[in-house]
Amino acid sequence: MNEKVTLKVGDKFCQAWKGVVNPITFEVLNIDLENNSLRVRCSKDGYSHEEDWNDLDVTEAAFEVGEYKMIK
Repeated sequence: MNEKVTLKVGDKFCQAWKGVVNPITFEVLNIDLENNSLRVRCSKDGYSHEEDWNDLDVTEAAFEVGEYKMIK
């Protein structure tokens, strides 16, 4: 199991589950602690768009099970 991650604005991460070949990368643009949500930029193959994710806790927990990994 991976260590606990607490996301912050500017963090970059990507999909990391077993078998992913061409992962989507994400950049945290905003975190709304009051609503437990975040806004991310999703990028892949030169294309990007922004999304609002409505559960910060679930997103952070995804690192613990290996669904995402941080990009250094």
